[in-house]
Amino acid sequence: MIIVIEGCDQAGKLTQCKLLHKKLQKQNQKVKIMSFPDYSTPIGKEIRNYLYHKQNLHPKVIHCLLSANRWEKLPQLMKYNIDNTFLILNRYYQSNLAYGLANNLDLHWLKNLDSGLPKPKLVILLDGDPVTLFSRKHTSKDRFETNIKFMIRVSDIYKKLAKKNGWVVVNASDTKDEIHNSIIEIFKLRGLL
Repeated sequence: MIIVIEGCDQAGKLTQCKLLHKKLQKQNQKVKIMSFPDYSTPIGKEIRNYLYHKQNLHPKVIHCLLSANRWEKLPQLMKYNIDNTFLILNRYYQSNLAYGLANNLDLHWLKNLDSGLPKPKLVILLDGDPVTLFSRKHTSKDRFETNIKFMIRVSDIYKKLAKKNGWVVVNASDTKDEIHNSIIEIFKLRGLL
C-alpha cells in the first residue's frame, strides 16, 4: 500500500519517511521507502541537472521528466503495492501538481502525465511556513530552494489541493518527534496500525 509524504522543500519529508519506516519495521510490517525524483536513473540525472542550474528547460519539459521518472519506477511501485508492503514515498505525483500549478501549467494536463500510476492509500502533507522551512538548509540549494516567492506559492497550492483531495495535513513547524507522533496517530485513526 502506498503512503505518500508530501510538502515543500525542507518540510522534513525524508526524515518522516525514515521515522515511519523504522516504526513500521518495529511493528513487523513489510516496508520500503522510495524518493522522487530518483536521481540514480538517466531521467533523474537530467532532473538533477535542471535543479542545479546545469541546464534550463521549459516548465512543461521538466514536469514531463518528473512524471517520466515515476513511470520508469512503475515495476517497483506495482510490486510493493500488491505484496502487502507499506511503500512510503517521499513525494509522488502530488508534488508535480503543486509545483506545476505554481509554474502556471494546466491542472488537467498535469494530471494526465501520471494517469495510470498506482494510487496512494494515504497522502500526508507536511505544511509549514516556507520562510521558516528554508532556514533549515544552508548549503547546496536547488533552483526551487532559492526562490522563496515561488515556494510560498507552492505552499498555498499544496494547501488548496490537500483540502480538495482529502490529504491529511500535519504541521511541519513542530519538532520531528511531534510530527512523527501526529503521523502515527493518523495511521491509527485510519486503521493502518
